[in-house]
Amino acid sequence: QADKEVLVAHIKELQKSDPVVKEQWSKFTDQEGHGTKDPAKHEFAFLQRFLEIHKTISVSMPVQCTLSDFFRETCKTCPSFRLAWSMYRQGMSDIKTDDPSRHPRESLIGALDFMGQAALTIMSMGGMSVNADECPPGKRFKADGASGLSQEKLALATRVKEFQKLGEEQTQMWRAFSARYGPNRDPARFEEHQLREFLQLAAQPPVSQPADVLDASCVTLYSQQQLLPPNGSLSVAYFRFPVR
Repeated sequence: QADKEVLVAHIKELQKSDPVVKEQWSKFTDQEGHGTKDPAKHEFAFLQRFLEIHKTISVSMPVQCTLSDFFRETCKTCPSFRLAWSMYRQGMSDIKTDDPSRHPRESLIGALDFMGQAALTIMSMGGMSVNADECPPGKRFKADGASGLSQEKLALATRVKEFQKLGEEQTQMWRAFSARYGPNRDPARFEEHQLREFLQLAAQPPVSQPADVLDASCVTLYSQQQLLPPNGSLSVAYFRFPVR
């Protein structure tokens, strides 16, 4: 019995440390062990035989799927996901293509997180709920919005996204505002009062001044946030933001 326990522990350790051995064990048990994967449920001779011949067992390793591969395949099979990804990308990214391989991993994770939170909020509003006993500890969604987006915040974030779609100037205005709080540009990650503040500022008319009146303070966040168009011209409207 002690010898068997040693073999069981050894095979388990081999599977943890070597994915090839894991596949070999799976194939071996399918062919000769009735599909039973737990080493402890096999006889000593069975375990010993595997250790003797496992290097001769040929296996095909599964192809590793990257996050961009997942996005690409899901976009092909799910039109609603493709549209949601495109809308998120247009509102949140500087990269002018929906090709997920052109976007950093952090952007893809952010898109999934935003879409997941939005879906959870809408489902909870529709009366759907999650059985708390089925959720892993620390990963339970609270329908009151504590771990997702509240109805109010979702509406505010949507308004900010729609505002950015009005044009390049509106997109630059959001980028200038969000930069005061860090590199993140996803409206869903901002507080409700911050989103309201931006929407109030966005509703104010811009202050126009010719280029020769603008000084260095207008190009920095010293007293105002300068908004430059793609051509870099200074003879454009700029927006007054409170200094942080």
